[in-house]
Amino acid sequence: MFRNFNIECKYSPPDVTNPDTWKKLADEKLNKFKNSHVYSTIKPPKNVILFIGDGMSLNTVTGARYLKAEKMNLQGGDVHLEWDDWPVTSLVRTFNSDRLTTDSGSAATAFLSGVKGYFKTLGVTGKVKCCECTQLKEEQKAKSSLLHASKSGLSTGIVTTTRITHATPAAAYANILHRDWESIGPTSSSGHKCMDIAAQLLTNASDINVIMGGGATGFYGSSSRLVFSATGDRSDSRNLLEEWLNIQSERQRKHRVMHTNREFKETNWSSVDYVLGLFAPNHFDYYINNNTNQPSLADMTEAAIKVLSRNPKGFLLLVEGGRIDHGHHSNQAQYALTETLELERAVSRAVNLVDSSETLLMVTADHSQAYGLVGYPTRSTSVFDVDDTAKGDDNKSYLISSYFNGPRGILDDHRSDPAVENRFEKSYSAQSLVPMVKSTHSAEDVPIYAKGPFSELFHSSCDNTFIAHVTMYSLCVGPYANETHCSRERNGSNRSLFQLNYYLISFAIILYHAFN
Repeated sequence: MFRNFNIECKYSPPDVTNPDTWKKLADEKLNKFKNSHVYSTIKPPKNVILFIGDGMSLNTVTGARYLKAEKMNLQGGDVHLEWDDWPVTSLVRTFNSDRLTTDSGSAATAFLSGVKGYFKTLGVTGKVKCCECTQLKEEQKAKSSLLHASKSGLSTGIVTTTRITHATPAAAYANILHRDWESIGPTSSSGHKCMDIAAQLLTNASDINVIMGGGATGFYGSSSRLVFSATGDRSDSRNLLEEWLNIQSERQRKHRVMHTNREFKETNWSSVDYVLGLFAPNHFDYYINNNTNQPSLADMTEAAIKVLSRNPKGFLLLVEGGRIDHGHHSNQAQYALTETLELERAVSRAVNLVDSSETLLMVTADHSQAYGLVGYPTRSTSVFDVDDTAKGDDNKSYLISSYFNGPRGILDDHRSDPAVENRFEKSYSAQSLVPMVKSTHSAEDVPIYAKGPFSELFHSSCDNTFIAHVTMYSLCVGPYANETHCSRERNGSNRSLFQLNYYLISFAIILYHAFN
């Protein structure tokens, strides 16, 4: 029908595979900011914390807000999430080099390194594609904001509820042509061995101060049961945990490897500078399952801030609520929304720990999900319940928390009635329209919430690559090490004095024009 319906394009589309494209587009927005009166009145942040809700779509945020109210015996809409009242809110575009809908690996490459990559790739530019093992050239590797910050003398950290070699955290330090090469790297036909992600943590990320998450079995071989009585996943004989300890010892650093919540709680965070905490053989358990052997995301965030904040130069911290996505992939809305509230607890903890005048905080997502809140339910209805005001044309109820595709898809025009199912069970998987083994991501924009110095940069919608450029620009690292604001003092008292002088001068100018 629309085959002959064309819109005239009056400009050349950008080369999305070229890293220079995203630097140029970012610079256009940054230069507008530099030419504004706001730029001259604000000291740059000393610290940046980037919170990622993996799969935390707008509908997920709304659903979590309603769940929070429900847990407080209030009605939907009566409470806000921590970031709802932050001064800056916008939208982020998430497509990658070849797909309308991104995966987490290429998305993380974008918001950590500032370039677009291909589906399933991680830490590489759009000049290489998934998924065959080839030797990467240096110009094909994407260097993350964390590695730039670490090289510039800032403290850095990664905290996640997924395997530390999973897509989002791995993009902070790895360069690899397939995100699934977490503990086993293939060999090319020419004999080149592609280094796996866990091994790259040692070669690329041994200077990152805090690394905490799951995925311990990716760090030792199948002949060992070093941690959790779980057999290792590595195909070689390397023990990367011992190698990490040796690296830190050789550099005479105060360091520690830990695997249990008890070790975590017993740690004096003022006496350690480098931490590798792997608290699960695989991903963390869902928070709602109350696994006391794992620290909470909020507790890990607090510990990371305690370690990193001792650096007078500042820090960059990546915090991921990584299992929101996993709940959604299984159509398990209760898992997804409670993981979102767990991320909110981590954000609230951080807000209470840092100096808001010297810390830029950002909360966003890597992609959206095929999840929605539908119908016209009354405000007192649970977000996990059926719509209490209507039924479908088949005279069966439908869930408020619904999925477009995934497990329990409709087959042969037969749909079960969720009203008679155990829909409040925490692991309940909601029915979906299109049957698939796993529910998919979706292509719509995701929210970003920001507060603190330079949060003004997110006053309009942006590409996900812009997040990385703002991070590096704010901290004066990588390609932005010599910006004008980099020479300003980075502390609250000097910032306040600077702003006071600005307002006094402005007031004097107003008086001058009023009486002359």
